[in-house]
Amino acid sequence: MSLRSTRSLRVRVAAYLMVPMAALAVTLGVGGAWFVSTFVTSAYDRVLAGSILSIAEHLTVQDGSVALDLPAAAFGMLSNAQRDSIYYSITDGGTFVTGYEDLPQPDPMPPPETLTYRDAVFRGQRVRIGAMLKPIYITRHAALVQVAETTHGRDLLVRRMLVALTALGATLAAVGSLLVWFAVRMGLSPMDDLRRAVENRFHERGAVPAFSVAGVPREALPLVEALNALLTRLNDAMTVLRRFTADASHQLRTPVAILKTHLRLLDRQPADSPGWRSSRADIDGAVDRLDRLIAQLLVLAGVEEAARRGDAIASDLTEHVRDTARDLVDAARQRRITLSFEGPEAPVVARVEPLLVEEILRNLIDNAIRYNRPGGRVRVSVTREATREGFERACIDVEDDGPGIPEDRHARVFERFYRLERQDDPTGSGLGLAIVKAFAERLGGTVSLHPGIDGRGLRVRVALTSAVAG
Repeated sequence: MSLRSTRSLRVRVAAYLMVPMAALAVTLGVGGAWFVSTFVTSAYDRVLAGSILSIAEHLTVQDGSVALDLPAAAFGMLSNAQRDSIYYSITDGGTFVTGYEDLPQPDPMPPPETLTYRDAVFRGQRVRIGAMLKPIYITRHAALVQVAETTHGRDLLVRRMLVALTALGATLAAVGSLLVWFAVRMGLSPMDDLRRAVENRFHERGAVPAFSVAGVPREALPLVEALNALLTRLNDAMTVLRRFTADASHQLRTPVAILKTHLRLLDRQPADSPGWRSSRADIDGAVDRLDRLIAQLLVLAGVEEAARRGDAIASDLTEHVRDTARDLVDAARQRRITLSFEGPEAPVVARVEPLLVEEILRNLIDNAIRYNRPGGRVRVSVTREATREGFERACIDVEDDGPGIPEDRHARVFERFYRLERQDDPTGSGLGLAIVKAFAERLGGTVSLHPGIDGRGLRVRVALTSAVAG
């Protein structure tokens, strides 16, 4: 069974509407049946009351006994069109006067001149009996007048009214159900429009456009906003993927071509010959460049993909910088470079992402070592400085006394794959400073270039505006 058939929103909404309607219909049906029964009983009881009062008005006392002087025409009142049987009786203090002697007496006796009604069984039939104790003034007599009527007519009228009420209720229920279903379909039609819009969105190439919120029902607005947020993240991820694919396909072509060429040459030359060793050295250099290029492409793609994550924590910037610089001392020593660190004794606390700070420093220190002269110096420092707005920010400086970068190239060196042509750097990829700039902006900071140690070389300053007092 499909999820759509078991989780239909229309069925759920219709059920939530129809279940209370069904409960209301049952309640109205029970109330209607009670009302019909009460109404019919009241109507028929009024006829009984008329008969009892008519008989009571014609009671007299003759020779010390109660007598009934009822005209012959008045006996027509004791018959009805439903062919119900009518019975009456008159007693005086327990003495039978006239009527049906076996008609049961009430227990207890009703108050004087008060009409009472009760249900009973008489001669095998259900009857409704009305009774009244009628005092005959001037005398001491009080006659009990009773009129009984079988309930066939009442029951027939109740059944007819209940059938009519049931038919009306069923009609209203059917019409109401259709109206509810129609209203649910029409009310949820914007969800169908949204579904079609989602299906059509992914048929086009390129970035997926956001959904318009114009005309969207208020209840569906959070869903549309969530979809738009998801599309934004999806478009960002696809942009990063396309950019990474384009960059990788463009930059990997050269080292791969070098590898293929020198592998062919390697097969044609004797082992350990000068040509073989030269080709082997070129292969090693191409592999190193390829490895560095792939690593930096992955790092750059990773920071762009994580641009919306909030992994910043408050930490000591001085400690991060010192530990990273210490890890690169061996690399500096191999190239006869003096690597030093300077920082304040008090912690410089800032909200940063430690991994990004480490990657920034590794790229800057690696560049300072790689492009420096033998016997040169690299100095890493952490400082605090006040801004014009009166806030405090933390600065990381990496400076060297090497050849530096011409001032007219300062803006371009942050572009991807832009490289200064240097004969001593065959493995450069042109991504180092691009990564530094992307990571610094991710941390809410800036990157700037300045003259290096003693006015020579280059000083790269990373200023983080999120520093707090520590």
